[in-house]
Amino acid sequence: MDKWEKYRIFIGERADYYIEKFKKFEETGGALSWNWAAFFFGLLWMLYRKMYLYSAVFIVLLLFFIGALIYFGLYSEPVMIGIQLWLYVGFGAFGNYIYYTFVESKVSKLEKEIQDIEQLKVALARKGGTDKITPVLFFLIIFILQILPFVKK
Repeated sequence: MDKWEKYRIFIGERADYYIEKFKKFEETGGALSWNWAAFFFGLLWMLYRKMYLYSAVFIVLLLFFIGALIYFGLYSEPVMIGIQLWLYVGFGAFGNYIYYTFVESKVSKLEKEIQDIEQLKVALARKGGTDKITPVLFFLIIFILQILPFVKK
């Protein structure tokens, strides 16, 4: 079983799309390609693709950055709109590459841990793939937190 077959098992849904992008990264050494799902859904897309640690790091860095803006008196609606646009474009432009590094790392780790091919296939499918529940729960939590101030007591 070659690397691309392992990646295909790990990725699951839309594997052909991602493998095409990954091959281009390796051929060109570049990191740019466009991903509409990452552009529109950003953090939710990362959670859907089971990049939990990446998501947590992103959230912590974003909160730290927003805290710094508030601390230095730079927090404003135009600044936040600019940051949002920057994040949308960043996720869209680099989402595939971020996912590539994630897949490469996870598959490599599993290959080192599991020598039996059949067990490896099972582990790749289990650890990879997609998670439809976590992004929905995260979205609902954020939605509820945003409407709580408007709920009358």
